[in-house]
Amino acid sequence: MTKDVLITVSGRQFDIGDEPVVLVTRGNYYQKNGKHYVLYEEQPDEHEDVIKNRIKFYEGNFEMVKKGAVSSALRFCIDEKSESVYRTAAGDVLMEVVTSDIDISETENKMRVTVNYKLNINGQFISDCEVEILIEST
Repeated sequence: MTKDVLITVSGRQFDIGDEPVVLVTRGNYYQKNGKHYVLYEEQPDEHEDVIKNRIKFYEGNFEMVKKGAVSSALRFCIDEKSESVYRTAAGDVLMEVVTSDIDISETENKMRVTVNYKLNINGQFISDCEVEILIEST
């Protein structure tokens, strides 16, 4: 896998709608101590600040950290509940996830990570969800 990568992040909330939200961007990939790291930036609106993202994953674990216009640190670990405060300009939201599955597949020039989980916001169940990250050498 090269350092410069194309990243496709696809998120889906099954109980709310079938259409995924997709982000395609360029970023950096590296591996350290058996853990995979992906760094990328996103700017949802040209009038908003950039959000810096860091993804870390390894067997049975997945973490996504956002800093900038919104900030959060979500950790996904199979059969565990994880909580995080999602900070936005509109206010803070308590997010809880219960992870049911993390699948990591890897070839020489491509990696795919799929995470399935239940999402609760402010203590209320919202939806069964899936996030899929595709990382490809450029």
